[in-house]
Amino acid sequence: MNLGEALRDTLSQEADLQTPPPPDVGVLIHGGCVRRRRRNLTRIGLTAATIVIAGGVAFGASQIDPDGPRSDPGLATQPTASASETNPPALAPDPGDEDLEPGTYRVLVGTGATGAALEADLTVQGQGWRSGDFPVVKDHGIFGGFGVYRPDTLAAGSGCNGDLTNSNVGENPPALAGQLARIPHSTVVQPASPTRLYGHDAVHLRLRITGECPVDQWYRVAETPRGSRGVTHGGAPAAVTIDFWVVDLDGVPVVVDYWYQHGASADLVDRIVEARDSITFVSGG
Repeated sequence: MNLGEALRDTLSQEADLQTPPPPDVGVLIHGGCVRRRRRNLTRIGLTAATIVIAGGVAFGASQIDPDGPRSDPGLATQPTASASETNPPALAPDPGDEDLEPGTYRVLVGTGATGAALEADLTVQGQGWRSGDFPVVKDHGIFGGFGVYRPDTLAAGSGCNGDLTNSNVGENPPALAGQLARIPHSTVVQPASPTRLYGHDAVHLRLRITGECPVDQWYRVAETPRGSRGVTHGGAPAAVTIDFWVVDLDGVPVVVDYWYQHGASADLVDRIVEARDSITFVSGG
């Protein structure tokens, strides 16, 4: 069964569900207990605790939401990179007080098909980027960002950090994409469809997330080996659009995403797309 057939089979099963079933406590674990470390970040303004909800730019030639920026100029096709003798610096795990210097950084993605560490190199350009669990950029009070990770758990319950998470993560791109399409307080803008990204088979979908979390919490899409994949930033709740690509990386499903808040400019979206396009995978490092 190829990726398209597997996706159609998964989506046909999803079509019979009017609403997602309540989380099975047997396969859910408390989000606050999953992480080895929990960042009690004061993400207010540039360091505010994530309160967002999901953004993404149009995929390929597809159009974005009527009230959003222009469409995605396209996907870069890049081969998987091998470890080089000169490695870029690791992206700092916590937000700094200063902008992230333009350049290339290395991040932990998870475990690859061979059991070795899977990492990725990514490049950010210009001012306004901040480090953290995943890179975030701000322009005129509007936030956006991108990430690459292999999820440990997915959002459940309210979707806010500190609530339940689903540890029964799909083991192939169609299954994982189907789960992402049902994360709390989200609406499917573009349904899952097979595509290619970085030279690998992938499944793409777009969501809009509109959930709100308490002032001391943030919306968390997933928990990952690097930390929480949060998409809440700024001092007030803001709906976001998020695009997911679930990449089949030698049999391992890896998520690449990017998001932006409602009202993002075309320039901000272009910068996020450019950074997403820069990702290359490094295995065995």
